[in-house]
Amino acid sequence: MKGYATGWQTRNQSLFYLFGFIVFFIGFIRNTFLLALTGLVFIALAFVSKWYLVHMIRSLSIENTDRSLRLSIGDTGDLIITFVNPSKLPFFSLKGRIVSDPIVSFSNESSHVNESEYQFTLTLPAQKKILVHCPVKALERGTARMRSFELTCSDPLHVVTCSLHFNELLKSRLIVFPQPEVVNHLKLVAPQNLGSLPSARSLFQDYTAPAGIRDYATSDPFKQIHWMASARLGRLQTKTFEHVSQQSWTFLFLNASSHMSHKRSEDLEKRISAAAWLTQDARKRHIEFSLYCNTKTIGRKLLGLDPEEGGDHLRQTWEMLAFLQKWQIKTPIPQAMRIIDRKLNQTRILIIAALDQPELASPFLSKWLRDGHIIFKLHVSDQGCALERIEKGAIMVD
Repeated sequence: MKGYATGWQTRNQSLFYLFGFIVFFIGFIRNTFLLALTGLVFIALAFVSKWYLVHMIRSLSIENTDRSLRLSIGDTGDLIITFVNPSKLPFFSLKGRIVSDPIVSFSNESSHVNESEYQFTLTLPAQKKILVHCPVKALERGTARMRSFELTCSDPLHVVTCSLHFNELLKSRLIVFPQPEVVNHLKLVAPQNLGSLPSARSLFQDYTAPAGIRDYATSDPFKQIHWMASARLGRLQTKTFEHVSQQSWTFLFLNASSHMSHKRSEDLEKRISAAAWLTQDARKRHIEFSLYCNTKTIGRKLLGLDPEEGGDHLRQTWEMLAFLQKWQIKTPIPQAMRIIDRKLNQTRILIIAALDQPELASPFLSKWLRDGHIIFKLHVSDQGCALERIEKGAIMVD
């Protein structure tokens, strides 16, 4: 990552040149060697200072690798910026300033500095790499980039000074996860799908996982008779197997665009916090889950994560929840639901975490109920969050 220099401050250099020429001229006229030498020294310092600074700016580079910092609200951490000096000369008097979105605050040594910006000073030794740790504290859910990154450079004598700007943003982001909020009335009856999770109430069995034997029934398949156990007990015995099933939860955020302001919605914040808790709960139960929202991204009409389970999937889901905002560009809700409908290739538990314009969603909700999906909507109130099941023929109204 290379920068370009702007805002050169050469007033001191001009004074050095002027003073040097005057002293050299006086020394030359008076034939005073020491005075003439002093003038030459000032002229040389003015020239070398500019040469040194130009050389160091051309040599300096920043490793623009993704070192995104992931925090929960209230947590602290360090955003790391890596400076590299391949030159054989050290780089003195390098001052930096970074500005972030206000979802985080920086810990500055100077109390008069805005909390959304951080300032630092460093010296880069020759042919060395230096890591600058910028301490941050997470304040609100969301994602942030470094909106401004500037360096002020000068030579050791501060004869010449300039500002260094960059054409590209730092790849590192600040990701603040939502604060999970407990959801009440969590009694989800899972659809019966073949899977690998043990389930006493499942209709499916894993024939590679024997569980025991029982007395033979006339409806049992002949191939499941346990002949050795039957001979030992003197009556026919049937093999039993582990009952297994697969649960899949799908979370939906379907919001209408709101371009009036970038003001946060307290209702949406609660819904995102509830979804964070539910996905965390699904992870503990080893249940796969997916998340879809109608936020537009480049080349995509729908932002989402397909069904999966595990810690990495939970982290990706929370990153997506951190990203969601009301004012983002949205795909129309009916169009988004048509795309989601094509992804529902097996019966699932659908959790409507947020839904604007519910009248537009009714045809799809009715279809999904007929297809065997179980649908819940998230109800948010001052008393907390709870899930309410949508029955057949119910109208989706908050």
